[in-house]
Amino acid sequence: MDQTILLPAGVSLAILAFLLSLLPAGLFLWLWYLRRHDRPVPIRAVLYGMAVGVAIVAPAFFFESRTQALWGYLSPTTVHNFDGALLPLQRPLDIILPAIGTFLVVALIEEGLRFGALYFWFRRSRSVDQIFDGLVIGLAAGLGFATLENTIYFLSLIREGSFDTLIFVFFLRFVISTLAHISFGGIMGALIAKGIFSVYRPRRYLLQAFLVPWFIHGLFDLLLSINLSVYAVILLVSPLWVLIYWTGRREFFVINRQGRKLLVGQQAPETKEARIMENFFKQFDSPWNRYAPWMREKRLRRRLLHNLEENAS
Repeated sequence: MDQTILLPAGVSLAILAFLLSLLPAGLFLWLWYLRRHDRPVPIRAVLYGMAVGVAIVAPAFFFESRTQALWGYLSPTTVHNFDGALLPLQRPLDIILPAIGTFLVVALIEEGLRFGALYFWFRRSRSVDQIFDGLVIGLAAGLGFATLENTIYFLSLIREGSFDTLIFVFFLRFVISTLAHISFGGIMGALIAKGIFSVYRPRRYLLQAFLVPWFIHGLFDLLLSINLSVYAVILLVSPLWVLIYWTGRREFFVINRQGRKLLVGQQAPETKEARIMENFFKQFDSPWNRYAPWMREKRLRRRLLHNLEENAS
């Protein structure tokens, strides 16, 4: 007889929270990855990118909690300001302390871990040979981080039975948190790849790959901590526009290396149409075509005329 398998309540709630967190991740992966049909990044690399984002959540939370505990030990009277200023802002410390917490703790730890993981990966990877590959994998890393982070938030709300709050937080995290991590990860991945592929002044791009996401992340968290969420959402417009603009940059799709060796001459990516045409013309190739290309044209013209006659009859 078939028996119904009953999962523990905690496991069921965790699965539900994780599935809710996958919805925004699936949407944005479709927008940036699945809609690209000419030469997509290997799906294994995208999954590894999400795994990297998931993996850095635990050490990020560990270091952040340790820093908060240390701050509470050194200055217990200001620990509430360290987490977020009390409104209305009445003195400089109301914004200085949250700025320290967001720029020098949260943003520094999370973006530092993401930068180290992506840089080490791109340096040794054989599949990352375009700047756009770095953008997509960085975006996937941001989605992986946002997915697990959202799961933790959703799980805590489900356990508390705050379903009304869950609906609000779901759309809030869907719009704000996921878009934020997409911005940070996508820009970082593209600039890291550009720095690795650049022959001249690669450190400039690598420095930008860390500083730009770090600054946007710190300012974004600071605006949220002082209850200026509207400005935090407005802040995300610029990096998201940059990501959308980069998807149309032709130089981002140029092949820069083969295996682990940088190419002296950049190569255009081979599209599906080009492969079809190449396979079609192979049937007319012969050793003589190298020295007598008109023979290939003659055979091709003869085959086309033959096909036209068959279709007409």
